[in-house]
Amino acid sequence: ESVDGGLGVQVVLERNKETVEFVISSPGLHLALDACAAAAVASLLGASLPQVGKSLSRFIPVHMRSKLEVARNGIKIINDVYNANPASTKAAIDLLKGIDCKGKRVAILGDMLELGPTEIKSHEMMLRHCCDAHFDLVALVGKRFWRAAENLNLVTKINIVCSHDAKSLALEIVKRLSCYDVVLVKGSRAMQMEKVVEAVKALHIGVLYD
Repeated sequence: ESVDGGLGVQVVLERNKETVEFVISSPGLHLALDACAAAAVASLLGASLPQVGKSLSRFIPVHMRSKLEVARNGIKIINDVYNANPASTKAAIDLLKGIDCKGKRVAILGDMLELGPTEIKSHEMMLRHCCDAHFDLVALVGKRFWRAAENLNLVTKINIVCSHDAKSLALEIVKRLSCYDVVLVKGSRAMQMEKVVEAVKALHIGVLYD
């Protein structure tokens, strides 16, 4: 289950009436499922349950993969820009939805590439998930998300911003962010969504510097 306002997950492992509980200090319920799978393999290879729990509790996400970063301006960034597909994007959307937030929840999504003939339908599905999550702002980069948003007529339904490239979106999105917002940035590697992350980190919100 989620703990610390969605910033971590608690995992309970059981084997032969032995129980171990630990917390992974990284957001995302999908991590609990991954931890259980890893624990099962480690146990089969002879590791004790306490050893497994201790090792998994030390998990730290690698760079640009669902890594929670807190900028100096007070904005929390879920930096997940290494790559994207429908499954990982859905998990990231759920992650943003579950984190405690004093400001706005903002989903910034770049196109998911190499999906073949289902690409537009897949992008529409992700946008429906965003609508169901009732995010305060959805920002999109790329022609696939742009077309999907048009197909769903989202401009009249939600607060949305669209751009063809990450650099242009970065210039627009920083005008709409405030202290204590939680921002998800996700997209395929070729979309260069790290430019958005860098812009959000560089945003100056004066009250925090006084």
